[in-house]
Amino acid sequence: DQKEQVTPRRLAGGQFVVQLDAEGTYQCSLTGLIFEVTGAVKITYSLLSWSKYANLVEKPWIVGGPLFDVRCDSAPALVSIQFPHSLCLGG
Repeated sequence: DQKEQVTPRRLAGGQFVVQLDAEGTYQCSLTGLIFEVTGAVKITYSLLSWSKYANLVEKPWIVGGPLFDVRCDSAPALVSIQFPHSLCLGG
């Protein structure tokens, strides 16, 4: 499973953007997000704060990892997004 590492361009407001020019599987070097695409696509994404959305999470669910806002200029070309896993080993 080959993933090409890509480094996104940083935009204002904590956003990132990657321009992927060909079919393949790409991993963001900063966030760990993995994008599988079937063709050229521009993907804009940012990390959001759970403070605005935490009250929408109902028990037995709990907030457990990063929250991303992902936008794509060609939705049919974006086949999948794999999100990084996180695990808190503290008390």
